[in-house]
Amino acid sequence: MEYDITWIGVSVGTMTVNSETLDGGVLLRSIRIRNRPWISAIYSVDNTVECVIEPTPEGPRHTISKQMTEKNFDQDDTLVIWPDAGKAVWSNAVSNTVHTFTVPKGARDFVSFFFDLREAAAGGQLKAEGDYQLVMDGAVHALELKTGEPKRIRTPHGRMQAIRVRAISKSPTLFTRNRPKAVWVSATEPLVLFADVKTRFATVRATLVSRTVDGEPVAIAPPPAPR
Repeated sequence: MEYDITWIGVSVGTMTVNSETLDGGVLLRSIRIRNRPWISAIYSVDNTVECVIEPTPEGPRHTISKQMTEKNFDQDDTLVIWPDAGKAVWSNAVSNTVHTFTVPKGARDFVSFFFDLREAAAGGQLKAEGDYQLVMDGAVHALELKTGEPKRIRTPHGRMQAIRVRAISKSPTLFTRNRPKAVWVSATEPLVLFADVKTRFATVRATLVSRTVDGEPVAIAPPPAPR
């Protein structure tokens, strides 16, 4: 899935979201955010978060690699979570530290959180509000999810039924750099249509512009119902 990132209507970057199944049932998911060449000279951004989910005797193991490169900021770390076993290990390559800690069973990583939102909405499971345990940067953070009723919204692909989801952090150290404000998720398909994020400068919007399945373009809006 490809997203266009805009600020006050001006395209400033792109976000690519990818998911593929490898041999042995291993699931590879990634999110990459880059800014446009014209703005890189002022403030460069090239951030990638990759999650590999593979089966183990202790249940699925999530290995999340995060590489963040922004002006005057670098981050290179690896987080390994065993959600069923309730344990995690976080390695920070910049500070050369390793932290082992326990997590609530069922806790999720950031990439899985993005996919959970889109899949739950398409399955009709986002009607109730609730808490979500997110593991990031060597700690567990509580989120409160608030959702609205499905409504028809205008998108670049026509009007679509969507659900507005707000993720409210209950942790003082979560989303200190970039804070999600609202996400619009398709009510009929596993698609995040819009994502509004508040940065240190302003609020930016990521808009879904295209998607491919097995290398082939796939329509985002459902075809009109036959009359």
